[in-house]
Amino acid sequence: MPKKSAKPKVAYVCEECGAEFPKWSGQCAQCGAWNSLSETISSSSKSSKAGGSTPMYGTSEDVIVSAADVLTKHAKQAQRLPTGMYELDRVFGGGIVFGSVILLGGEPGIGKSTILTQMLIKILSENNKLNALYVAGEESPQQISQRIQRMVGKSAKQESDWQTRLTFFSSSNVDQLVAYIQKEKPDILVVDSVQTLVTEDLSGMPGSVGQLREVTSRLVSVAKQFNIPTFLVGHVTKEGDIAGPKVLEHIVDSVLQISGARNEEVRLLRSLKNRFGPTDEVGLFRLTSDGAEEIHNPAEIFLEEQTIGKPGSALALCLEGSRPVVVEVQALAVSSFLPSPRRVAKGVKISKLHLLLAVLQKHAKLDLSQHDVYINVVGSLEFSDPAIDLAIAAAFLSAKSGKSPGKNTVYCGEIGLLGEIRSVVSLDRRLKEAKRLGYADVISTQTYKNVSQLK
Repeated sequence: MPKKSAKPKVAYVCEECGAEFPKWSGQCAQCGAWNSLSETISSSSKSSKAGGSTPMYGTSEDVIVSAADVLTKHAKQAQRLPTGMYELDRVFGGGIVFGSVILLGGEPGIGKSTILTQMLIKILSENNKLNALYVAGEESPQQISQRIQRMVGKSAKQESDWQTRLTFFSSSNVDQLVAYIQKEKPDILVVDSVQTLVTEDLSGMPGSVGQLREVTSRLVSVAKQFNIPTFLVGHVTKEGDIAGPKVLEHIVDSVLQISGARNEEVRLLRSLKNRFGPTDEVGLFRLTSDGAEEIHNPAEIFLEEQTIGKPGSALALCLEGSRPVVVEVQALAVSSFLPSPRRVAKGVKISKLHLLLAVLQKHAKLDLSQHDVYINVVGSLEFSDPAIDLAIAAAFLSAKSGKSPGKNTVYCGEIGLLGEIRSVVSLDRRLKEAKRLGYADVISTQTYKNVSQLK
């Protein structure tokens, strides 16, 4: 009768200082932090179970490799796999790198599974030799198949046999999953979601800190060993951050996040970390009943033709990633009957609104201290580009005076505390885009030097 392998010993590691203890306690004896100990497999148990060093990349013979071997034998890791979705490839930096591990986060129902499923269909329908493994932890294969049926008319070639090359894995045991991957060696792996997987070596619940760290480490190891591009879907906290220990974001190669208003169709995909490409690119999608539709022309969501050119409306020339976009900024100021007038901002941070109102009062003599003030950036997305400052100031000046800022005029500039209009990055590229779109006047630091000149 074969002997059962000994279960690895567990330890409790402090999330604050990294101290390791054999038993759990409410307070770390090393640094004094409370409730910071999480269950994990002890380092001594890991080394004895592995029987020595286990390489992160390649086989056991690849513990030490030369640069020549990396450029020849391991050259596949440098190749990229196009997804068939331009907006996704833009964020990835030109396609998916083989062996990369990508963590995708976002609120529930924001479209994470939809975008990944559509990506798989496109890749498999355009590459007849590739196969994919979809770990269905939150949905049954039947539910995923229903979603695929809604997308298949737009996303895949009917004559393709991609359905036979897409396999679902419905177990939550990561050890069974790793064994299956080592046997079948899929070309693409999607784990939806990583919080649902567990290992029997730990007693914690699914999604706990210890389970999440150990599960992710094992998936990263097998992905690197067999050069499998892997997507891990992650939950988010109520603050909007990716749930789990921060070490997860250090283990993976890329961290992507989908944002957007739940009651709107527009979704914005940002790269928070990318070892193989830029981190300032964004992808725009429209979520529909048939799947995720790519938005190649941002003007259709950021501009409202009926209000452009009216008093209180100004056009801003912003930069989202490497893509210049023109967005509409709407401002409203009405007399207030409250001791503390309202300050409401949508699309920009409220702190930016407070700062710009103070600058306008000091340098442009625009006193709105007795008015309720509202600012809205069309498109239901938040913009952090400082180039939007000048458009906000122009919108308030226009709303107060009742004069139109011009239908063919765009604003591009950062406003300082002394009222100066500062230049922004990639100004030449923005000006070229404004000219291409047909805007006659671009108000920037090349036009005015101080916000008082806007009057």
